[in-house]
Amino acid sequence: MRGTLAVARYTLLDLSRRRILLVFFIIGALGIALIGTALKLFSSTFTGGAFSGPSGTTPDPANVNRFLDLMFVTDLVGALGLFALLIAFGIGMTAIYHDLESGAAVAIFSKPVSRLAFTGGKVSAAAAALIVIVGLLSLEAMLFGLLFGGGLEQTLAIEAVAQVANALTLMLIVLALSTWMNNIVAAIVAFIYNAAGGVVVALHNSLASSVNFGDSAILKDGINVLYWLVPHQLTSDAPRELVKAEIQLFAVPGQPGPDLNQALAAVPGPSGANDIIWWAFVVLVMATLVYIAVRRRQV
Repeated sequence: MRGTLAVARYTLLDLSRRRILLVFFIIGALGIALIGTALKLFSSTFTGGAFSGPSGTTPDPANVNRFLDLMFVTDLVGALGLFALLIAFGIGMTAIYHDLESGAAVAIFSKPVSRLAFTGGKVSAAAAALIVIVGLLSLEAMLFGLLFGGGLEQTLAIEAVAQVANALTLMLIVLALSTWMNNIVAAIVAFIYNAAGGVVVALHNSLASSVNFGDSAILKDGINVLYWLVPHQLTSDAPRELVKAEIQLFAVPGQPGPDLNQALAAVPGPSGANDIIWWAFVVLVMATLVYIAVRRRQV
């Protein structure tokens, strides 16, 4: 335990000196501030009744405000997710790789520090750094919600937790790969794997929503197998609520509108207990792979 804590403290100190993380944080903070301000300035132009629906109808102002608030949350958290992934790449590329390449790991292993303690300290410090940095960006996003009316803090908080969880999975993949290969190559491989996982999950969701995949049982079974070989992105109910608000906004009284169930079928729902359990299992597997990679690495 002492070895793990010592490695964790050393890693946090080392990460604090990495300019790439500071640059990502500054870019994230400025980006969220710019996006939040731009979105609110955009939404303020439509609060005076300038929003017109089909046939020149004027939507209910309450529906307009609801729609714009949800759009604000969705776009702002999308930006937060992008910066969270950048920070995950930055931490994953540096937390272990530089110690192995510089020879610092040799000095650490010469002391009474096992490779398990080394891995535990590195993973713990990397996760803590990710949570702190993304947490600060999340607080900034919540502050914008308070400055422009408030009422969306809980939604932002849930989305922020989901983004941290998704970024943590990607960071562990980069950590494991950077033990065996150049950190830039490791980041590229992790990016491709993460993108491929997103495609597989999207295909699985389309299959579950009865989208026509033909009569190929092999294709369906293959998608179902691949679905349980890739991480599942955790999501909240905000995207579905945005679709609902959009349909309500442009609905014309007395006329048939779009099918709500059909519109929601293509939008992923909030993550359930099975998704959260699978995420925890994937994180455990990835952390184990990091340990195996460190143990087999000759230093």
